[in-house]
Amino acid sequence: MRKGIRASIVCLTCLLLVGATKSERYVKDNVFYSSSPKLEVKIDPKFIYLGRLDYTMEKRSPDSLQLVTYETKSYVFVDAIENKLIKAVYIQLRREQTKYVGNLLGVVRENLSSGICSLGGKEYNCFTRVIFLSADEPIAKFISEQGYGLPNCILTRTYARADSDESIYLVVITYFENLSASGLNCESWQREEQLTEEHRQYLEGFDGNCTASFAIIKKGSERPGIRSLLGK
Repeated sequence: MRKGIRASIVCLTCLLLVGATKSERYVKDNVFYSSSPKLEVKIDPKFIYLGRLDYTMEKRSPDSLQLVTYETKSYVFVDAIENKLIKAVYIQLRREQTKYVGNLLGVVRENLSSGICSLGGKEYNCFTRVIFLSADEPIAKFISEQGYGLPNCILTRTYARADSDESIYLVVITYFENLSASGLNCESWQREEQLTEEHRQYLEGFDGNCTASFAIIKKGSERPGIRSLLGK
């Protein structure tokens, strides 16, 4: 009898360990949920969830000593009018293959602004940048293949952090919108020192749009330990 009880406890322990290490991620009612890394993000209801995009990419490791292959998962939401893309939000997760994460601000001279921002009680590297879209870029291609017309250039706000609750994950949340609404030439946005008062007024509206597009609604709770689940 005791052997049977011990065997049951061992089996339950194994199942709990598997459950503790398995990562669960999904989108329901425009809320993105991830158990590892712990993250819960509510997206404005006017955005439509297009689905998850999985792709691999090769990059130099932060120490530049090796070429590393990363598996990237992106959860994409769009706001469109007559199938023309107006705004988008995507949440991107990438498990790091090395101990250290490189520069999260990209090429700083290409940013209109950059620094540290707080989301959900955690610090993120954040930057604003204008991007000329390429049909070969994975996110742009994914959106285009679902029937949405893409703008020539977009204004983006990106938040990035390395999360090391369990494994080291790169967490990226990006908001972007079609720059044609600004009525300003795409090239005029290239450098921060070239911006006029008209550009800066548009940026204030952009900041508000970005803030309204998503919110981290839960910092994440710790899983109960095996002892507590066994009633010990």
